[in-house]
Amino acid sequence: MFTTETLNGITVVTTDEELDARNAQEAKEFFRGVVAGGQSRMVVDLESLNFIDSSGLGALLTALKACRAEGGDVRLCRLSEPVRAIFELTCLFRVFDAFDDRDTAVASFTQ
Repeated sequence: MFTTETLNGITVVTTDEELDARNAQEAKEFFRGVVAGGQSRMVVDLESLNFIDSSGLGALLTALKACRAEGGDVRLCRLSEPVRAIFELTCLFRVFDAFDDRDTAVASFTQ
């Protein structure tokens, strides 16, 4: 469901094609595990994500809450048009910082 890599000390998480009610609980557990492992600065790369529902949004909010509780944050990058539309509709761009590419998202942690 997720792959991770580390770029300049930031955990970059890449998602599958869908983040919805079927896999949102697994996603929440994954994000909590990343933070419990000491990684509270995270970029979530959504390039491959073509569908997200309210449960999927909840999983991303869980990641954000867990990271911020440890002094970190979550940045999003490479949102597809359908996913970007959902974020605009739900006004979640007020909550998440989103970037066009990974490098800019990773670099935003040092600015």
